[in-house]
Amino acid sequence: MLLGEKLSRLRKSKGISQESLAENSNISLRTIQRIETGTAKPRPYTIKTIAETLGVPVEQLSSSQENPIEQSQIAITKIKLINFSSLAGLAIPFSNLYFTIFFWRKNREIATVNEAGKKIISFQLLWTLGALLIVFLTPFFQYSIIQSHVIGRFPPTVFLVYIVLLVLNLVFTIRTAIQLQRGKFEIYSFIPVLF
Repeated sequence: MLLGEKLSRLRKSKGISQESLAENSNISLRTIQRIETGTAKPRPYTIKTIAETLGVPVEQLSSSQENPIEQSQIAITKIKLINFSSLAGLAIPFSNLYFTIFFWRKNREIATVNEAGKKIISFQLLWTLGALLIVFLTPFFQYSIIQSHVIGRFPPTVFLVYIVLLVLNLVFTIRTAIQLQRGKFEIYSFIPVLF
C-alpha cells in the first residue's frame, strides 16, 4: 500500500478530516492533500509530525510496501527528467546546469536518483567549464596556426567549435537516456562526483 493510501485510511479510521490534521500538525492542508494523492513525497520530518499527530508509530506510515519494480520505474523516470533537462543548454547557455540542479533537488530523496543526479550534474559542470575554456582558447589557437581570426567566408570558428561541443553534449545525453531505458543506473562512470 502506498503512503498516501495509508495516511488517508488511517486518518479516516480515526475520524479526522484533512483540515483538522493540517491544523493540529502545523502542516499545510495542501501538503496533506498532495501526500494523500501521491503527488508529493514528504520529508521524514513531515511523516514524523503526522504520525505523532495521529498517535501512531512513525514506522506505520514510513514503511512502504511499494512494488520494487514500480519504485525502479519511478526512479528511472526521475533520472531521465534530470538527464533531459540538460538539453535546455542547447537553447540557453548555462541552463543545462540550472535545470539539472533544479530537478535533482526536487527528487533527491530517492537514493538512486540522488546518485545518478550527482553524476549528471558533475558531467554538465565539467562539460560547461570545458566548453568555456575551449571556446575562449579557440581564437588564440586559430591565430597561432593561420595568423588570422577569420577563415574565408565561413562562420567564425568559435561559433563552429561551440556547435560541435553542443552536439557532443547532446550525444552524451542521448547515450545516457538509452542506458537508463535499458535499466542501467551506472551512468557517466568516467566522471568523478564533484560534490
